[in-house]
Amino acid sequence: MDRIQLIWKMDYGAPVCDVSTSNPLARAISQLFEEGKPFSNLCMCFFNDPSATLRWLGVFVQSAGNRVLYFPGFINEFDQIQGFQGKSLQWHQSFDFDHISLEKDRTKWHVTSKHYKDHLGSPRTLPLDKNRVLWLGISVADAHAMRIVKQETKIIVNSPPNDSQRRYEVFRKAREEAKFPIVSLNEEHPNLFSEWFLHFGLIVGPKDFEDYSGGELGFPHGSPFLLTPLPEKLTEFPVRSHRLKLSKNTDIQIIVYCLPGRLNVPVSITGQSETNTVLDSDAL
Repeated sequence: MDRIQLIWKMDYGAPVCDVSTSNPLARAISQLFEEGKPFSNLCMCFFNDPSATLRWLGVFVQSAGNRVLYFPGFINEFDQIQGFQGKSLQWHQSFDFDHISLEKDRTKWHVTSKHYKDHLGSPRTLPLDKNRVLWLGISVADAHAMRIVKQETKIIVNSPPNDSQRRYEVFRKAREEAKFPIVSLNEEHPNLFSEWFLHFGLIVGPKDFEDYSGGELGFPHGSPFLLTPLPEKLTEFPVRSHRLKLSKNTDIQIIVYCLPGRLNVPVSITGQSETNTVLDSDAL
C-alpha cells in the first residue's frame, strides 16, 4: 500500500496541527483512499460559536452515486447509539458511528458506521415543496461537543499503489471551486435563555433553491433526551440561515437555532416521518 500524507492549511483556527483520524475531513478522505468509495464533491463547513471559537460542523460529500454524506465534527468518537420512534425504544446497541447518508432520491436516510460495515435506521425526510426536503435536525448539548478547527490538518492514508494517483485526482477535483461556509447563531440568541442548547436544521434541495422559512426543522419535540419540554412555538425565536453549495445539483440550507432547556446527551439527531424518529449517540 502507498502511504499518502495530505496537509490542509488555512489562515484561521487554532495555531496547531490536527493529526487525529477522528477529524471529519480525515474520515471523509479515508472513504476514498482506503475504502475506494469515490465522491464527486466535498465541502467543509464550520461553526463560529458564541465565544468566537471556530469549530467543525463537519464535512459534506456528494458520492458518485449522488448520495449526500455528512461527516459531523464531534469531538468524541461515539460507539453507542439509541433510537426511539416517539417514546418507544427501537434500539440501544453498540455502533461505531461515522457519518449520515441521505439516499439518492432524498426520501430516506440512515447512519453509517466506520468502513461502511453497518447501516442503521431508515427515517424518512420531510417534503417541503419546491423540491426541498427537511433532511434532519441535529441538537448539540454544548458547543464543546464540536471539534476545534486547527490552522493545519494532517491526514495520513493508505492507498493501493496502482490506484493512488487516480484517487488523489478524484479528491482534488472534488474540492475545485468549493466554498467552505462558516455558520453562526443570530447574535441575539444566546441572551434569550438562562439554559440553552444548539440546534441545526438541514434542508436539502436543487441548486439555488428558494430559502425555506417555515417551522419544520427537526426540533426534538417530545424527545426522551430533553430534560425539560420545548415550547410549542419555536419559529418566533431569532435564527440565522446559511447556504452550502455542494454540487451543480445540490444545495444545503443550514438553519441555526439556540433552543431553551438542556439535553441529557451530547448529541441528538431527529428525523421526521409518520411518527417521529430520534437517534442519539452516547459518548464513551
